[in-house]
Amino acid sequence: MEFTGSTFTNMSIDGRLTVCNMVVEAGAKAGIVPPDNKSMAYVRSRTKKPLKPIRSDNNATYEDTLEYDAAKLTPQVACSPSVDNVKSASELSDVKIDQVFIGSCTNGRIEDLRLAASVLKGREIHNGVRMIISPASQEVYQQCLKEGLFNTFMEAGAIVTNATCGPCLGGHMGLLAPGEVCISTSNRNFIGRMGSPQSAVYLANPATAAASGVVGHIINPNDLRRP
Repeated sequence: MEFTGSTFTNMSIDGRLTVCNMVVEAGAKAGIVPPDNKSMAYVRSRTKKPLKPIRSDNNATYEDTLEYDAAKLTPQVACSPSVDNVKSASELSDVKIDQVFIGSCTNGRIEDLRLAASVLKGREIHNGVRMIISPASQEVYQQCLKEGLFNTFMEAGAIVTNATCGPCLGGHMGLLAPGEVCISTSNRNFIGRMGSPQSAVYLANPATAAASGVVGHIINPNDLRRP
């Protein structure tokens, strides 16, 4: 699956990585954003080896071409127990949550944590809700320290972990008990993924996850009142 258009040209490297990661969850074998100056500069800053970008042939044919206007999308949530059970966040206000997880390879990069911090700034996590924030790498962890994001998270009542996959795969902290509900920025929400088979995981973006942690139920972050 190849992604083209102004949306992807303007998208950050972090955003491209997330999209290419998530298309596998949607059933594709791979996701590719054609290399440009932005992606080449990113790779060159991390290696001294020679680079030879690989692109589709100019005369390549495709099985199908799909076009979407991303500007018209509202925050979406993948409801338990599958990634294709998608609804608007605004439709799920009756879903109460016990846990928020912000992190993973999908949404644990610096721009994701900046977005979560912008929602949590001056706010507190809802009583009875625990929030776990896990930077995706040591580089992201160090940048969070420099920018003071961890202070914002902890002042809101969140738990900040080391750079790790965290509870995404039920491997570290945040395991769900029977009947518990988690809104997570990770990439899979299958039964038993984060703990008990009787728990439920909803997948969302960092802003939706953070906002939901503030009110105690799933919410469109655009509907959150200013602190």
